[in-house]
Order: sequence, then C-alpha cells, then structure tokens
Amino acid sequence: MQFKNIMNMKKFSLYTLTLPFAALLLMYGWNNALAGERGTKSDNVTRPAAQIYHNFCSVCHGDKGDGQSRARGSFAVPPRNYTTPEAAIELSRERMIHSVTYGRPGTAMISWKTELTDKEIEGVVDYIRAKFMRLNKNATSKAKPSAKLLASRGGMLYMQACAMCHGESGKREISGRMKPPPTDFTSPKIASQLTRKRMIASITNGRPGTLMKGYGSEYSKDDVEAMADFIREAFMSSAKPKK
Repeated sequence: MQFKNIMNMKKFSLYTLTLPFAALLLMYGWNNALAGERGTKSDNVTRPAAQIYHNFCSVCHGDKGDGQSRARGSFAVPPRNYTTPEAAIELSRERMIHSVTYGRPGTAMISWKTELTDKEIEGVVDYIRAKFMRLNKNATSKAKPSAKLLASRGGMLYMQACAMCHGESGKREISGRMKPPPTDFTSPKIASQLTRKRMIASITNGRPGTLMKGYGSEYSKDDVEAMADFIREAFMSSAKPKK
C-alpha cells in the first residue's frame, strides 16, 4: 500500500501505538498488518460475520476474542478482551455497535462505518457477543450504577473521562502496557484506602508513575468533586469507603 493511503486512514493515530508496531504499518501496509478489507463495502452484499471478525478485528482482539494478539503489546490501551465476565457486564450491544461504527477516542480502535454496512456491523457485534461473550443479542448489562446515578453530573463526567480505563462498573482488569492497571473501585481494600480528599487530589493532579493524568485543567473544582462523589456512591458505598 502506498504511504499516502495509510495516512488517509480515518480517525486513527499512530500516536496510540508504540514505534515498533507503527513501523510495521509503514513497512508492510495497513492491509497486511491489520488484514482489513479497506474499500470493499457494498450495500448489495452482506459478508459473513465470522469473515468480518477475522479480517477486521482478530489482528487486535485475537482469534479467540481474548485480546491475545501479536499486536497487543504495541498499544498504550490494550485491545478489549471479550471473554471476561467484566466485558459482559460493561458492553451492551448498543455500545458495541456504536464503538465499531464510530471508533473509540484515545485508543487504536478506528471507525469502520465507511468499510462495513450497518447490517454487517450489527452482525459482527452479535457474532462477538455469541461466540466470545456467550450472550445473545437481547442480553443486557448487569451490575452497573443505577440510571439515576449515571444521569447525575458526576455520572456523566465519569463516563466521559474515566470509564475508558476504569470501566462502567468501576472495575476493569487491564493487561499489556497499562501498568499498574487502573484502580478497582469495587475492592474493599481500595475503599478503605481512598479518602474523598485523596480521590479529588488524584483526579485533579493525576497519579505519578501511572497513566492516570490530571484533569484539573479540564474540569472545574465542582466537576472534579462530582466525579469523586459519583465513584464513591456508585462503586464504593457497599464497601464503606474511608472518609
């Protein structure tokens, strides 16, 4: 593939990859590195979901949907492991369709809406949910905060700034290059350690030695406090968090 074609890839940034994998893309071309069938979308033909997963998804998410691909060590945010109970909790069918359609900002997951039809996107999502997550298309997420909490100011800010790493359930096991992994807010041990003051400081200033950046320049003091309070009420209340 010509270099100019690689650079024309939509909504994908080489900055989300380590240099070795970026070099692989440049040396061998996007199609060879990611096995994607760019430019083959057709409203008249619906390709099998298994074929779509193999050609577009498996190079990052793995043949078994567990994220154990050859590329996994090259991403700052590792590809999603669909086989974990957590994935079944966090990933609704609607969210997955949205992610495949529009991509995931801050990760190497790009938008596929110009390469796959709506029907193909729904098909590959249902394939992933059935084969790797053991869910049917009508399955719903469980163990998430209440709709009322999610609709609060803190809930909306959490989903915007924190859920990518900490998950919609407050617990996410991250492997690959994200070490140490994000804090598990549902852990009683963590709840006993994290005071409200410490959490506000961490959100404001970040955590040195981790990928947790500071949000003090992006959000107001009230917004930061709202995020901390949401986390404490949504994920830590049953563990009696330290005040």
